[in-house]
Amino acid sequence: MPTQADFHPHARALLLLALASTSAVSRSAEPSAAAVVTAPAPPSTAATAFTPTPPAAAATPDALLTPTAPMPAPAAPTLPPVAAQPLTIAPPDERPAAPVAAIPVAQRANDPLLHQGLDWNYCGPRPGMNRFVPPPPPDDRQPIEITADLVDYDQTRDLLQLRGDIDIVQDRSRLRTPAARYQRTTGEINASDGVLLEHPGLRLIGAQADYNLQTERGHVQQVGYRLHDQANLRGAAQEVWLLDAQRSQYRDVLYTTCPPGDATWSVRARDLELNQDSGLGTVRHARLQLWDVPVFYTPYLMFPIDGRRHSGFLIPAIGSADETGLDISIPYYWNIAPNTDATLTPRIMSERGFMLGAEVRHLSPWQRLEFDGEILPEDRANPDAGIRGALHLTQFGWLNQHWSSAIDFTTVSDADYLTDFGNRLELTSVRNLSQRADVSYSDADWWALARVQQFQTIDSNIAPANRPYEQLPHLEFHLTPQSLAGGFEYAFEAQYDYFAHQTAVHGSRFVAIPTLRWPFRRGFGHLIPRARLYYTHYDLTNQRADADRQLSHLIPSFELDGKLIFERETDWFGQATIQTLEPRFYYVRTAYADQADNPLFDTTALEFSFASLFRPNRFTGYDRIGDENRLTLGLTSRTIANRDGDELVRVSLGQIHYFDARQLQLNDSQVRDISSSPLAAEFAARLTRNWSAQAGLQWNPHHEEPTWEKQVLQLRYRPDTKQLFNLAYRYNLGSQASEQYEDTDLSFQMPVGSHMRLVGRWLYSLLHEETVEAFAGVEFGQCCWRLRVLGQHLKRDAAEPASTSVMLQLELAGLGAFGNSIDKVLERGIYGYQTD
Repeated sequence: MPTQADFHPHARALLLLALASTSAVSRSAEPSAAAVVTAPAPPSTAATAFTPTPPAAAATPDALLTPTAPMPAPAAPTLPPVAAQPLTIAPPDERPAAPVAAIPVAQRANDPLLHQGLDWNYCGPRPGMNRFVPPPPPDDRQPIEITADLVDYDQTRDLLQLRGDIDIVQDRSRLRTPAARYQRTTGEINASDGVLLEHPGLRLIGAQADYNLQTERGHVQQVGYRLHDQANLRGAAQEVWLLDAQRSQYRDVLYTTCPPGDATWSVRARDLELNQDSGLGTVRHARLQLWDVPVFYTPYLMFPIDGRRHSGFLIPAIGSADETGLDISIPYYWNIAPNTDATLTPRIMSERGFMLGAEVRHLSPWQRLEFDGEILPEDRANPDAGIRGALHLTQFGWLNQHWSSAIDFTTVSDADYLTDFGNRLELTSVRNLSQRADVSYSDADWWALARVQQFQTIDSNIAPANRPYEQLPHLEFHLTPQSLAGGFEYAFEAQYDYFAHQTAVHGSRFVAIPTLRWPFRRGFGHLIPRARLYYTHYDLTNQRADADRQLSHLIPSFELDGKLIFERETDWFGQATIQTLEPRFYYVRTAYADQADNPLFDTTALEFSFASLFRPNRFTGYDRIGDENRLTLGLTSRTIANRDGDELVRVSLGQIHYFDARQLQLNDSQVRDISSSPLAAEFAARLTRNWSAQAGLQWNPHHEEPTWEKQVLQLRYRPDTKQLFNLAYRYNLGSQASEQYEDTDLSFQMPVGSHMRLVGRWLYSLLHEETVEAFAGVEFGQCCWRLRVLGQHLKRDAAEPASTSVMLQLELAGLGAFGNSIDKVLERGIYGYQTD
């Protein structure tokens, strides 16, 4: 079979070798400047391929670890040229191998040849990758292409002797070396004087190599290795055994995910196995080194080399807090199935005792299920409490495109559990834990919901009569707006609830609300008249003796919503913009009905804000349908950049004007006879590219002192993803003591140099003159590692003293994170914070 030839730039002659059907030639060929040999793949009846001997159990002395500065990367990996010279043919077992000079493994791992042409844009697994994608299976019938400066062929033994810039390629595998012998019958290659071997996602360099192109098995000495594409990691070893295209074993090895020249952390081990098929690395007699200092030893360790899940112990978490004392958690991850896993976490607290936590996750084509629980058999700090624990269950299911389900169930053993063991402000301030299950159906024109819901009250200060009602069940139906002749649209909403309670009036409530509207919408604004009819019916138990057990109300309501939009071209500090002026009016007329005998199942006063100015009812729920004869006047102005459409400034101001006194109230018969509501204002501005501000204000002209009912002022600085500064002031006068607050909130993320940043938050109550929550910490690191240290001060209960804790987290890319989950604390406490 004729072969295909290729010329080097300096080529003077071309050698065509016929390996399958030419006459026997046993003498040496004349040396040529360059030659390319394309050999067909060997037949399936070839002799047994080369099988490398696996590494012995005995340990070898550790190689000297010498950090080396990163080297500049040439355009493509090349080997040193070897001058052309005549060849002497000899059987493979007759040519003695030259001794290999020892090279420190750290120096080998930094070899520029190992990284030429490969990017290092991330450390460890590629961001966003959670599943290793194996390359397609090799095709052993692909031809073998061999390029060399000098070629000798012995047809009797089917042996090629190659020298000078040798390049051997089959399918996706490639071997480059200055000197090699290729046994075509077995596919065995013996290379010396430097070797470069490439597979998809893996590159190896070595001093000498024996490799079989058919089985992809081999043995390499003085090795440097580099994984890329799906994970960036590198290392070196005294010897490597290639077991197949996905598995390799290493002796006297160095492993790290740090870029070339960076010796921040590494794993040194006697033996290492990398399995790209399973996504696992396994080391024996390993030690973790930080800046060349051994800090941890293990006789056996298994770790991920990509983002896939594997069973095994996770890195322990160690912390300290006033309530728990020394706190040590040792989580074990159990990969039960591809769609099911669990994390079991034994937790030892010096002040509390032993706790066991469990988190189970399940994902199927029709549902997502998560279970999270923990149990403390005996609390040393509170022996009389008995068994303590918590349980949280969430589920979301979808049977098809119409049917779905949802469960959110939380319970704790006692009222003090979250105060004692919660480490987040939003958890420690919870008063009622929701226990809810939903089934819903949705279609193009309508949707329906069935729900059961109850609550566990964990605030002992809430009287039994004031605790929330259970909904057993709640049924809801919504018909989306449908078109009628003449541009009219109709909609319908209905609800049925049975509200259960142990100590208060309870019973069923039915609500039906048909709606008819005639919308007129244009680019310059809209005008939408709308008519509603509220129908409510009650069937009650334990009703007051002087009130009816069955109550019904039919209340008509009319509203008119109008808005105009005016625009003009303007200039905003040299930037071409459009400024709008958007006046809006909203009129509501709702008839009065005496609803004083109605219980308050789910109704409260709607929180006043700029958005509430344009709502038809001033109460939540349907136990009170407020009588209304009011007109809202609002004005909004926006400044919008012409270039990208960004909103640079938005200012809104609005107020309600009452034409009649409001007779219906929540709990008393006192008529509210004022002419207008407080003024509500909103402001948002992008002051510069990096600075933004927001404000929400409520001013009541009918109050003498204080006239301000609510103030929210926020300032934010965000030049990039690594710098952040938030400053906020929040004030609420409230109608009762539990609603009053006045706080300042400061949080920041500030870089100090290129590898360190400070983080912190201070939430201070001006009303109570005390710190509610504060934490400060430092995080520093680079691509392959990050260390976080954080101190936290948290006020869990107004009547109890604040607690302090110290947290530490060390994250090594591609190896895991050690310590507390500080990154979660920062994401919750610092608005806009993002982990790298």
